Amino acid sequence: MPRTILHLDLDAFFCAVEETRDPSLRGRPFAVGGKPEERGVVSSCSYPARMLGVRSAMPMSRALRVCPGLIVVEPRHRLYSEVSKQVMEKLGNSTPLLEQISIDEAFLDITELRDPPERIARGLQAGIRDDLGLPSSVGIASNKLVAKIATEVGKKAAYKGEPPFALTIVPPGEEAAFLAPLPADMLWGVGPKTAARLAELSIHTIGDIAHWPEDDLVRRFG
Repeated sequence: MPRTILHLDLDAFFCAVEETRDPSLRGRPFAVGGKPEERGVVSSCSYPARMLGVRSAMPMSRALRVCPGLIVVEPRHRLYSEVSKQVMEKLGNSTPLLEQISIDEAFLDITELRDPPERIARGLQAGIRDDLGLPSSVGIASNKLVAKIATEVGKKAAYKGEPPFALTIVPPGEEAAFLAPLPADMLWGVGPKTAARLAELSIHTIGDIAHWPEDDLVRRFG
C-alpha cells in the first residue's frame, strides 16, 4: 500500500503573523525585513507586494524602488517561533508522524488516518485559519518529494493578490504524469546553477530529466 504524505506550508508566514497583530496591514503591500539604509533584505512580503514585483531575498532598497509605497516591518523572530510552535502542536494533534522541515513547513504521514485526505487537509487549513488567523497551502502525494512539489504547484496556480490557500492532491500512480511537464527547477535541489547546466543540455522539464540516461546525469552532476 502506498503511503499518504501531507505537506503543509504556511502562506507568507511572517507577513501573515504580522497581519494578525496589525489588521491594518491586510490588503496592503508590505514586507518584513531589514532597514534599507542598513542593507536589509526582504524576509517575507505580502501578496499585494508580490503583485507589484517585490520578492523574498530582494534587497530592501530595491524593493522600495520597485514599490515606492511599500511598508517595511521589522521582523520579530521570537514571535514567529512561538506561533510556529502553536501550528506544529495543532498538526501533531492529528498524527504523531510529523516532520517539521522549517519554521513554516511540515510533513505529516496520514496513511493510517480514517478520514479521506482531502477532508483532513481542509480540516487542518480551517483550524489553523480559525484558531491562529493564518493561511496555509497543502500538497498530498505518496511521498514527500511529490507532496512538496504539489504544494508549490497549487500556490503558483492560485490568484496571487491574496494567500492562495491551495490544496493539490496527486493520486497514487499519477506521480510521473504530474511531474513530467513541470519546470526542472521545481525539483527539490535544482537551484539556478543546476537549472542553467540542465538548460545547456536542452533539459527544461522534470520529464526531460526522467528520460535522460541516468549514468550520464551521474557523470555530469554527481
